[in-house]
Amino acid sequence: MTQGVGRIGRYVRMVAQPGQGSALAEQLMRVADGLRDAPGCELYIINRTPDEPDTVWVTEVWADAAASDAALSRDMGEAGIGEVLALLAGPPEFVDLAPVGGPGLR
Repeated sequence: MTQGVGRIGRYVRMVAQPGQGSALAEQLMRVADGLRDAPGCELYIINRTPDEPDTVWVTEVWADAAASDAALSRDMGEAGIGEVLALLAGPPEFVDLAPVGGPGLR
């Protein structure tokens, strides 16, 4: 996702193979831990959907497109992306955003 300058955001919806929602959420938490010190990562939250046990949402906010692109171009095997992909029932769905602000964002 490449946009103009400024903060960018994204919702990512992932559906795990049947019965693998918890495993997907746990693996995504490992990815989140790997991004804890990534430059420009302002928010990377893993969310579960109560009525869809195999669906996991990721909420991301980055300082700018360059920070997001740099994080995605890192050695993602180290972050556990390969394990995430193995758990998916299909490709992730992305919704790109332009964060405006609110509690939790500086």
